[in-house]
Amino acid sequence: MMRKNTNSFQVIELKRDGETPPIKIFNREIRYLKAKDVRRAMSKLISEYCKGSIASEEAKTLTHMFSTYIQILSATSFEERLETLEGESHAKQ
Repeated sequence: MMRKNTNSFQVIELKRDGETPPIKIFNREIRYLKAKDVRRAMSKLISEYCKGSIASEEAKTLTHMFSTYIQILSATSFEERLETLEGESHAKQ
């Protein structure tokens, strides 16, 4: 795996075996993933896996990464909402 610094964010290039085509999950370069980006990527991943253009191990790895990312987004969102509610509660007292 090789990393390059491009426009202040990391681009990761996976070493491929030469026979497997590159995985194109996103149609554009994305700096920050939103839940809808992951939803679209999962849809594309499932479609590509069913076509046979993505190996099982790659699909498992990407699915795990996407699932973990969504859990992190959910936890962060929950924490932000809780802090907001606690701030409003303290302001009323």
